Amino acid sequence: MKLPSVFLAALSAAILSAHAEVAPIRITVEPVRKTEVKKADPKNKAAASHDKTQVMSLKIQLDNNSAQALDGLMVKYWFIGHAVGEHTAKALVEGERKSSLTARGREMVDSEVVSKHYVEEHTEVVNKKATKVPASGEKIIGYAVRVLQGDKVLGEYYSDLAYKAVINSPAASAEPKPAAKPGAKPAAK
Repeated sequence: MKLPSVFLAALSAAILSAHAEVAPIRITVEPVRKTEVKKADPKNKAAASHDKTQVMSLKIQLDNNSAQALDGLMVKYWFIGHAVGEHTAKALVEGERKSSLTARGREMVDSEVVSKHYVEEHTEVVNKKATKVPASGEKIIGYAVRVLQGDKVLGEYYSDLAYKAVINSPAASAEPKPAAKPGAKPAAK
């Protein structure tokens, strides 16, 4: 009776090994984040902690696991976020960089620096009168990176696997805007 189960296990292992592929590129991503909080207004100190600016960039390390050089690579990256007060994730900023890797080589690719400003919903009290301030702006919650050679995806990395569906949606497939040089300051608001 054990013979059919042994046969099925061997057949399953053979099928899985025939379809298993080793990714030619290993991707490691280090997010560089900073959140700036607006300084307190002497008249309304409670409101200061609700006004924030996020500044973020990605340090993307590519390692070639193969014995062949890889030329004509495109490193695409997305900063994922949502409008404050909502929870539907979307691609806020998309960018790309060109790259090539020598056999067993390594390269660091820096994304552009992205800045997003938001104000959380809160209540301000001025002259003993309370005023509700609605949430506004966009908040960065994660990122995604994909390395392509032509149309072939050689590797991908997501800060949360759910972001794969976000960048595969038709809304995220728009042409990327030209990216600023690595380390450049964000554009004025």
